[in-house]
Amino acid sequence: MQSIEVLFEDQDIVVVAKPSGVVTNRAKSVAGETLQDWFAKRQQGKSFPDDWQSQLPDDFSIEYGSPAEIYRGRQGMVHRLDKDTSGVMVFAKHPGSLLNLLTQFGQRQTQKEYLALTHGKFRVERGTLSVPLARSSMDRQKFAADITGRPAVTQYTVEQVFSGFNWPKLEEIVGESAHSIRENERLYEQGFSLVRCLPKTGRTHQIRVHLAHEQHPIVGDTKYIGRKRAKVDPLWCPRQFLHATSLEFTHPRKKEIVKFETDLPKDLVAVIYYLKS
Repeated sequence: MQSIEVLFEDQDIVVVAKPSGVVTNRAKSVAGETLQDWFAKRQQGKSFPDDWQSQLPDDFSIEYGSPAEIYRGRQGMVHRLDKDTSGVMVFAKHPGSLLNLLTQFGQRQTQKEYLALTHGKFRVERGTLSVPLARSSMDRQKFAADITGRPAVTQYTVEQVFSGFNWPKLEEIVGESAHSIRENERLYEQGFSLVRCLPKTGRTHQIRVHLAHEQHPIVGDTKYIGRKRAKVDPLWCPRQFLHATSLEFTHPRKKEIVKFETDLPKDLVAVIYYLKS
């Protein structure tokens, strides 16, 4: 497990900066240690505050189990980020804060912001993508725009545009294979856009699929960029360029809005420098 940076902690919550390459939650298909495992070990043996029940939502029902049962099942995990997405995440330290935060996420009372680097330049620099999503019928590991799917809404703003691509520098990196790589040069003629995304719903792969559906797939996202780009992008971008820059919610105890932020990690900063060079 990589080192996990703790951005904030009190008796109710822990806010962390998730690194890329770490799986958030346990699953049968996951062999290594997850962020959920890390948090469970960190909290092992620690007691809950005496007043944790005061943070339970007013309309809480035991339909899906008692607060303690739900907490044991989730081990404090409130929400998820994809394995190769980095950024801000919050964990709950007891059942009261967990159910309080789950309610906020479920009722869309939180505010999440992401930065993504995409292929191409947007015709409209600010807009809303409202496209229903469902699991792909062609590949069950992917999601796709589907009129019969679940509603999904993402607001976006273009922060910066990069024209062209530094092919000579890439040729220095890849050496003899440069000729075959440059056969895909046409795909990079339209430049790149650094985009701030605010998802208003929380569907799996939402931002990634919405941007790909608009013909602006995220750089390095080999699941959605297509076969040809998937050969070139990893040579200059080490992973999908998607980072959760901030998370805003109402603190379960203080009842005040709090906002936590984290800068772009070094690997993504290096990608920006590459485009500027």
